[in-house]
Amino acid sequence: MQEVFESVTHPAFPPTLRIKHLVRAGLVGTGLCALLLAPHAASANKTSPAQPSVLEPDSTPTSPKYRELLARAQAGDVHAQNEIAIMLATGQGVHKSPSEAVRWWTLAADKGSSDAQFNLGLAYDQGQGVAQNATQAAVLYEKAASQGSVGAMYNLAELVSSGNGVPMNLAQAAQYYEAAANKGHVKSMYNLALAYSRGQGVERDEVKAAHWMQKAAEAELPRAQYLLAQMYAQGIGVKKDPAKAAHWLERAAKGGHARAQYSYALYCQQGQGVSADTAAAVRWYREAAKRNHTGAMCNLALLLIEGKGVEKNTAEAESLLLRAAEMGDPKAMYNLGLLYQEGQVLPRNVTQAYYWLSLAARHGLGEARKALEAASKDLSRPEREGLDARVAVFKPKAPGR
Repeated sequence: MQEVFESVTHPAFPPTLRIKHLVRAGLVGTGLCALLLAPHAASANKTSPAQPSVLEPDSTPTSPKYRELLARAQAGDVHAQNEIAIMLATGQGVHKSPSEAVRWWTLAADKGSSDAQFNLGLAYDQGQGVAQNATQAAVLYEKAASQGSVGAMYNLAELVSSGNGVPMNLAQAAQYYEAAANKGHVKSMYNLALAYSRGQGVERDEVKAAHWMQKAAEAELPRAQYLLAQMYAQGIGVKKDPAKAAHWLERAAKGGHARAQYSYALYCQQGQGVSADTAAAVRWYREAAKRNHTGAMCNLALLLIEGKGVEKNTAEAESLLLRAAEMGDPKAMYNLGLLYQEGQVLPRNVTQAYYWLSLAARHGLGEARKALEAASKDLSRPEREGLDARVAVFKPKAPGR
């Protein structure tokens, strides 16, 4: 399912904090994988698909389970109709056929099956086996939600909060998130916390925001753990507590959250909320750097240059700074430029010094300007003009390239 991004930042959070909604819930069934199917563009179509034929062609090998379910589905068993549709949608035990899946889901949904209503809504939402139609998806999600389907509540909240296929209604979205959150849906807890922290659809309430963020964090959602750590670090909805901030950062870091890994490394390096441990800081900077966190690359490079908590390694430091600079990090550009200009840690290279200091200055780093003036004196006018042309067309490299 395509993700719906929302780059709204909590006013009290750091300016680098970016939030996005999560992937919608997947197929509902018993004993089968709930796969997310990639969406594709299609024109809207509210026409219900035709009823499935009771005659099933036997030209493709099928599993015993599929044949057993087919007999029950043809006899009118609603549960079997939903399950056989999942098999057809995912290609498990039978040749994959999303359109046939839609036909069976339609039959079961018309008989009131909340699972089939949800799955058919997902098919319309994603445009799988039927023309993509968010409005029809919302209708089906609403039917399933009224019967207590938690996944439908969450997906409907996503549509309503973005105005996709239905009028935008943040208050209604918050109600659906809360209903699902009260039933234990973790992503709904997280989004409800965001709604309270921003005052979107509900009255802004930092205490309630922290309450629901803690619920999601305790359910091992790394993004919630990271934001809860920010709340404890800044005293947002909870009493300021560096130790608790460090605790939740560590849990989020262990869950693979790059910004949490970077922040926890800082805590370890500075002895904030935990005992100072430079070796631990190095370890977590490395983990964040693997996930393309440029700040972690810069800090790790400086520790490698100083030999703090790790053996000195100027070659690795240069590689890290170069990687971060090429990805567009102004501080990496500045540090790299200075090192090339000074020629103490790295071999002196006035051309590279001028190039990276120019880029740092261009990206708004004021301290780079003075160093750039000094570097420019070591180059001829044609050399500077050539480098200025390169600077003008600089484009950050995408992560992993």
